[in-house]
Amino acid sequence: MIENSLFSEQIAAGWLLILSGILFLPGGMLYAGNNMWKWPIKNTHRYLLWERGFVMAAILVALLGLRILEGMLEAGGDKILAPSGMALLMIGVGVVIFAEAYSISRKEWVYAPIVVFVILAFLAQALFGGALLRTGLLPGWIGWVTILWNLGWLVILPMARPKDMYYPWLHYVAPILIGIGLLVKG
Repeated sequence: MIENSLFSEQIAAGWLLILSGILFLPGGMLYAGNNMWKWPIKNTHRYLLWERGFVMAAILVALLGLRILEGMLEAGGDKILAPSGMALLMIGVGVVIFAEAYSISRKEWVYAPIVVFVILAFLAQALFGGALLRTGLLPGWIGWVTILWNLGWLVILPMARPKDMYYPWLHYVAPILIGIGLLVKG
């Protein structure tokens, strides 16, 4: 029964992590279409609700998937890295949900909470990568890619883009990779 439960947790976490990236795509496309590609669409309140709504939904689904993964990693023997990563991520998600909701209501960005989220999210995912290495739940290369991807961007973004570090798609690469790894293993 325990093995069957682990299997279903693995499948649920895998699909949620992949779904988070899929949910982010429409929000990212709406943002890029309006702000970078100059689509001939009015930036209405409804447009902003859809755009930021997809972004918020994606991060919440990623949080759920990583919470399930945290439980699996704890069951696999990691009592430090994954719980620490989850604590950082929960704080970061709370902060970014506030910032996203504020941007909808005020149509302006509050940059400081965004920076807090970016830092906490990269650190949290790097800790999850370490937990993956520690437990052997997935192949080691997935843990290493997760660590290097997140720590690399944590170093690069403040140097290359100190006034605009918020590229939310960067926070879905590792979860999608982990999600695929969980489904392949399952």
